[in-house]
Amino acid sequence: MTNIYLISGFLGAGKTTLIKTMVRSVFRDKKIVVIENDFGEAGIDTGLLRECNLTVTSLNAGCICCTLTGDFEKALERIRKDYAPEIILVEPSGVGKLSGIARLCMKLENTGEFYLRRTITVVDIRFFDKYLKNYGAFYKDQIVCADLILLSHQEEGSREICYAEKAIREINQEARIEADFWDSIPSAVFLDGPRGSALLKLEMEEALSMKPVRMKRGLRRRDGRTKGFFSLPFAGEVFSSVTIDCGEPLSEEMLQRKVLHVVKQADGEILRGKGIVKSSSGNLVFHFTPGSLLIEPVNMKGNQLCFIGTGLDGQQIRALFNGEL
Repeated sequence: MTNIYLISGFLGAGKTTLIKTMVRSVFRDKKIVVIENDFGEAGIDTGLLRECNLTVTSLNAGCICCTLTGDFEKALERIRKDYAPEIILVEPSGVGKLSGIARLCMKLENTGEFYLRRTITVVDIRFFDKYLKNYGAFYKDQIVCADLILLSHQEEGSREICYAEKAIREINQEARIEADFWDSIPSAVFLDGPRGSALLKLEMEEALSMKPVRMKRGLRRRDGRTKGFFSLPFAGEVFSSVTIDCGEPLSEEMLQRKVLHVVKQADGEILRGKGIVKSSSGNLVFHFTPGSLLIEPVNMKGNQLCFIGTGLDGQQIRALFNGEL
């Protein structure tokens, strides 16, 4: 049987960094495959994970919990047959609903080949209130359905950590919350733990749906969507992504200037930016979250950037990045 670990978290919370930490310290010497679900076309995080010599399957241009449901199930089956891994780490899109993905995994438990071992959510304490207020349907779902919650950016201070822990506990009374730096958390904490009531409820609903008296495909709405299996709205109706091909080499200063120009001038709200670009002395990777921009050298090829947010105009953002506006 293959154990599945879901590594959830909102945009830029630190999911990819957590996976690298777990591979290095928790799952050392284990046979691991990662399924990485980027929202948008550019698989930036996929390339960063492959730097760790991991087998990575990428599902792009949608979310596992809605448009990529069939692709996800097929990917799991193909991975099991081709690689026979002990562990599958699934990094859903930052705007995906954890409940929908967990339900899919528990459905596959009926085959006897998979077991959903842990649902882990990374919470960035810098933006807890903002994201809960503005994107509650997605953000709250990731907290409610987690059995282990890890805080990121603990360097903000003890007051912020205490506030985040208290606020999270009001949403999820059962999950284990860890505020320590991830390298210092015992491996056993990551490996296993009891399922919370939210997941047990999903598990019961999935079991009931197997009864012959219930229609598994749900009710069809006038607009053609299936009602009842996944909660609406879909991520694609709230968030959008813009991908930019960057063929010219950029210095660190030029990349910083271009990214900040886009962030400051673009309509809508940019919640996440990431990309890999050429430079004269090698390649650079950048990560943007509101109030933070990190640029550093990276030993991998790439020439794409991706911005994710709400109310974005792709044509405008490309013109801003290219210096045309």
